[in-house]
Amino acid sequence: MKKNTTVLALILAILGLCCSALCLVLLLTHNGNADAPAGEAGKSTQYVMYVGTNDKDTYRPEHSREEARDIVDAVCLKYFEGYTLQDATGAWTDETGEITHEYTLVCYFDGADKATVYKAADEVIRALNQNTVLIEEDEISMEYYGGQS
Repeated sequence: MKKNTTVLALILAILGLCCSALCLVLLLTHNGNADAPAGEAGKSTQYVMYVGTNDKDTYRPEHSREEARDIVDAVCLKYFEGYTLQDATGAWTDETGEITHEYTLVCYFDGADKATVYKAADEVIRALNQNTVLIEEDEISMEYYGGQS
């Protein structure tokens, strides 16, 4: 009888481990969003592009804030279905050690692909005569929440 009990306990322990492993796999494949409808929540790549507006040759703004914003906005509309554009102030130290503050535009692109972000960045760099723009790539969890009914 003791041998049967030991075998039964072993079988139950193995079944328990298998169930635990299955639950873990299901949790990981659903990104922890088991209650969320498919396509509405989950992991996504977000790109953030920081665009300074001082000219690379003069270190001064050659466009008004409104003009620079309109240029960046037009490029974003051309390449992305949706984005967020924010005003910021950035600062950097040039090769002579001088600190420069500049009006900066911060563009957020959720679910975009890197190649498209680079195309938009190339166009912004040319339009605003920049050396570079800063592009940040982050994996985020996001959902479009519509409230409770």
